Amino acid sequence: MPHPDDQPWSPFPVQDWSTLPADPLGAVAVNPTWAPPHSDPAEPRRPWWRPLIIVVLVGVMIAATAYVADSTVIFGRAATATRYLPPDGAVAYERTDTTRELKTSIGTAVTESARLSGVPGLLGVDSRFGAAMGPETFDESDTIKVWRTTTTQLNDPAAIAQTVRFYRVTTGVDLLGVSTPTEGFVYSPGLTLLPADVHAGSRWSSAGSAGNALDYRSELQAAAAGGGCLAVTGELRYLSKDGQLGRIVSLNQTWCPGQGIVAESQSFADVRTTTSRIEAPAPGTPTTTNTPIQWSSPQRWTAGQFGTVSINPTFGEDQMVSTPANVTPVRTESGLVIRATYGQGDLVATTPKTLTDWTSVWRAHPGGSILTLTAFGNVIIATTSNRQVVAYSDVGIRLWQFAVDDLAQTPPVRASDREAILVDLAGVMRSFDLGTGALLWQRDVGSDVNVAPAVGSGVVVIMDRGGTTTAFDVATGERRWDVQMLGRGAAVIGDTVVVLQDQAAHGLAIDTGLHRWVRPFFGTLTGVARFADLVVVATKSECILINHSGMIVKRLDPALALTPTQDHLAVWGIGEAQVLDKNGVAVTRWSLPQLTIAKQDRVGLAAAQGVLLFNNDWTFEVREDVG
Repeated sequence: MPHPDDQPWSPFPVQDWSTLPADPLGAVAVNPTWAPPHSDPAEPRRPWWRPLIIVVLVGVMIAATAYVADSTVIFGRAATATRYLPPDGAVAYERTDTTRELKTSIGTAVTESARLSGVPGLLGVDSRFGAAMGPETFDESDTIKVWRTTTTQLNDPAAIAQTVRFYRVTTGVDLLGVSTPTEGFVYSPGLTLLPADVHAGSRWSSAGSAGNALDYRSELQAAAAGGGCLAVTGELRYLSKDGQLGRIVSLNQTWCPGQGIVAESQSFADVRTTTSRIEAPAPGTPTTTNTPIQWSSPQRWTAGQFGTVSINPTFGEDQMVSTPANVTPVRTESGLVIRATYGQGDLVATTPKTLTDWTSVWRAHPGGSILTLTAFGNVIIATTSNRQVVAYSDVGIRLWQFAVDDLAQTPPVRASDREAILVDLAGVMRSFDLGTGALLWQRDVGSDVNVAPAVGSGVVVIMDRGGTTTAFDVATGERRWDVQMLGRGAAVIGDTVVVLQDQAAHGLAIDTGLHRWVRPFFGTLTGVARFADLVVVATKSECILINHSGMIVKRLDPALALTPTQDHLAVWGIGEAQVLDKNGVAVTRWSLPQLTIAKQDRVGLAAAQGVLLFNNDWTFEVREDVG
């Protein structure tokens, strides 16, 4: 056997050299004319800074390419028009004065802006409305940049239908479609409101179709206004398809950098409408309490399969086309079910319409992606990737918002009828008013937090990633006690805090944090909930019900999710669901659809008459008492 030193060199271990192909250069002798491996010290060396310059230039080219991909560039410079657009999630409150002859009516509205791109941007409107704009946008579905505004009336809660304006902002600002509660237009090609290189003194025109029945022609111009804004004025004419004049609209808009349209007036015939920005009005006194859900006869529930449609007052009805996000839906006190969308970051409120379909009622856009969703009475609260907490009423009106220091990946928890507590990843805990968003108190936990707090018996329990579980006074935020426990979930029952650490449930005294008992559980944790006077721990191996003394009163099969109500608990298993009463007795059970690679969880929601189980699309199953 050859000595190891006699073997050829290899960058990796070789067990048997005989199995490798022969080295084609192995028998080639060294040519004495070859240069030595190191250059002569007298030979000029390559400047060290040349590779550095090359690296810098490549970096600049990559950055420029990314800038071009994310910005509109015309003839080597950024398009001026896009500088006037508001950011994603921007909100504006507006007063609208409408004069007909000698009578003026005043309205108040809130307008939200969404900045979207590609296919998700095209799916961010009602299905039929989007389909009507399809021919104008299909060829650029992968590259289109969209600005969508959604306007909701504040002073008329009955008028839930929203006004939606859909703009293409890939180059200039082109209005592609507008849908109001009474009419709708689709412009092809788009009605240019700002050309890409707009400036004071610009003049431009556009013409085309305004839908199936009308054509349009526009003549607009821009003049300088204060504060770097532009005053855009001109005329928009609507004509029948045979060229007969139908309506002349005098248009006057003020565009300001980063704000969009801050003031606008339109007049035609004897009607004049003027819109101007106002301060956000007081949110009023929305309902923040929930009526406890009580199921009288779960054993009588029957199954139903539902879909979801979107209805546009002008363009009609069709199936929902966007994709629901992986965020648990919520239900308001008024009975709406709110779901988040993937790609648009919208909230969509739905309600029953027929025996087989629900319908969308309104759409809201807090900005960024939706991280969590909760409902306190008729106040819907979303935390977003923009580090914002945004609240809406059950008629789609943005009530308030505030910024947080870091992402809030766990939802706020109720502290009282009017108060909730939120903790973000940075470990900053806030108590706030549900109706107004006003800060009541704030504390720094001292470490990162990614587990939802537990509230009860006058304390809020925080489990941080530093390995400490701390109880704070829920009214003042003052620290009561802390223990060295890396909690993964908690619940409060009576005078006991149950904290889950590793594979055990620890019962701690509510006033001191001292241990009272420890109970092991097995399997990967999927959920923890308080039900009646019990703590329910769900894992992929088992589900156990523990009382405040630490006794396991019930063992169940593996569970993926829990849906508690005041008197019953729905347990969502791998292949079966069951409903338990307060004694842990199963009063009904039914088979569940088989899990797939795309669907590995159970997303359930309690309703007044039963439960809803959601799919990955806009369909869901309902188990309810219809008697």
